[in-house]
Amino acid sequence: MNTPALEPGTSDGLSLTDFIDPDTLQDLQDSFTSFARLSMRVLDSQGQPVTQPTDLPARAQADATFEHLTVAEREADGSLRAPISIGGHQLGSILVTPHQIEPEHGLNDKQRQNLVNICDKLGVSEKNREDLLTAAEFAYTATTGASLGFIHQIANSIAALCYEQHQNRQRIRELRVLYELSTLLSAQANPQETLDAAANAIARVMAVKAVVIRLLTRGEDGKPELEARALFGMDPAIADKGKTLVNKSELTRKALTGEMVYIEDMTTDTRSYYPEDVKQAGLTSMLSTGLMVQDRGIGTIQLFTEKPRKFTMFEENLVRAIAQLLATAMRSAQLDADRQRNRALNRQVELAQGVQQRMLPKQSPMVPGIDIAATYVPSQGLGGDFYDFISLNNATGIAVGDAVGKGVAASLLMASVRSSLRAYAHDLYDLDVVISRVNRALGRDTLDNEFATLWYGTIDHASKRLTYCNAGHEPALLLRGNQVIPLDVGGMVTGVLPDATYDKSVVDLQAGDRILLYSDGVTDAMNEHNQRFGRGKLEYALHEIGALPAAEGVDALVSRLNAHRGDNPPNDDITIVLVKVD
Repeated sequence: MNTPALEPGTSDGLSLTDFIDPDTLQDLQDSFTSFARLSMRVLDSQGQPVTQPTDLPARAQADATFEHLTVAEREADGSLRAPISIGGHQLGSILVTPHQIEPEHGLNDKQRQNLVNICDKLGVSEKNREDLLTAAEFAYTATTGASLGFIHQIANSIAALCYEQHQNRQRIRELRVLYELSTLLSAQANPQETLDAAANAIARVMAVKAVVIRLLTRGEDGKPELEARALFGMDPAIADKGKTLVNKSELTRKALTGEMVYIEDMTTDTRSYYPEDVKQAGLTSMLSTGLMVQDRGIGTIQLFTEKPRKFTMFEENLVRAIAQLLATAMRSAQLDADRQRNRALNRQVELAQGVQQRMLPKQSPMVPGIDIAATYVPSQGLGGDFYDFISLNNATGIAVGDAVGKGVAASLLMASVRSSLRAYAHDLYDLDVVISRVNRALGRDTLDNEFATLWYGTIDHASKRLTYCNAGHEPALLLRGNQVIPLDVGGMVTGVLPDATYDKSVVDLQAGDRILLYSDGVTDAMNEHNQRFGRGKLEYALHEIGALPAAEGVDALVSRLNAHRGDNPPNDDITIVLVKVD
């Protein structure tokens, strides 16, 4: 028999039972042994048996029973028929005529003569001798039951091969359809194009009159709706009615769980909504299932036929596979659209970062007898902290602020505070009035939950006098000798109460004074044990870095913060300004 050859090397690890069920091999062996009266075993490639020896007595009894049961199956001429069928569908049959079942000969002449000689020696009577010869003739002859059993086994084997071939053809068609559909869907540029292409392709490959693809949305009342997003062969007016069925249609709820829903005739089925509309549209049968993403329904796909149609199991499996492919394509298209939006947003954030960085002073101010340095470390791309140096007549303004929140909103709020401060600082020298105007301006343009803390002070170049006002910010720390003095005079945060009042205070700086301005990201820095850096460690660090130049002192403080955090990322923006009076 000619069989297709395996590619070289592909038989490694393969076994006969990988292709044929062991029970089938056992039935074939037993049927042949019973029919041919020859011992038979099935061996694997290593010469090892894969079947058990045939139980001849049990098989003979089974053949006799089978022969008794199949007497009614004989044709009028005595022939026997073994049907070849799959799932109740008869593909053909094997017809055996009587002369094929009844043997033309049993014992040969030599065997008969040997038995006659034995009977003569034993003195067996002539009548008994004939009975013995008849029994021996039967023992050397295949029985009708064994013959018919073998024929049925052949018919079943043929049916199994046909079924396997049928399954392979269906799988090939399914793979071809899915490959064609996936190729088509992958070529689309956006989700809507994907849905439109899918509706047309599904109608063609499934040979149906109409296809409706719906996606789950929320209506104006917040309730779920199925909105028709792609149509083929369906009146939009009829399709739009379907979006109201999510809450009142059990079939729709089942479809959204991935269950296959089928109505043979929508014009008469009591579960069908709008039967008159579908009848007018010329639609009869409907098959629907859900578009599932991680066991969650995101929509449905509905197929409609013009005439009553019962979908096969293969067609249902194909629709289910198409729905899964479409759901995956939709998810992929959505993710791609999200990535494009994220790229555009990231680009905008990068531009905003550049703007924010340009708002920070490019260098520290040159003040006679005073050394100033600063740093800013955002916890995200955009932050709400800022520091600023403002050049005034014979004075320098120093500001540190912290807008509530993080990200884009905080950065915009920070920019608003900085702009207001710069606008009013040049016109007025009274810091309490400056902060009051900043507060009113911020309150006009922000919501109730949007505010900012602000510490602002000015240093007179000639007198070295510091005038400051603290609007709800972390108090600046003045290190004078071994004493740390908090500079906390001022008022509440800006942007909450438009009529809030503020106080100011004056400090005459002395040689050796150190002033540390910082945001709460410094004291709130957490280590792996969930412990804050805290005010105590900050004051201790200020004593240690007091003798260093301002820039080196800032670097040393940042190093201490990093050592405290370890591998923990910054949980808030960090701003540090260090002023050293020489």
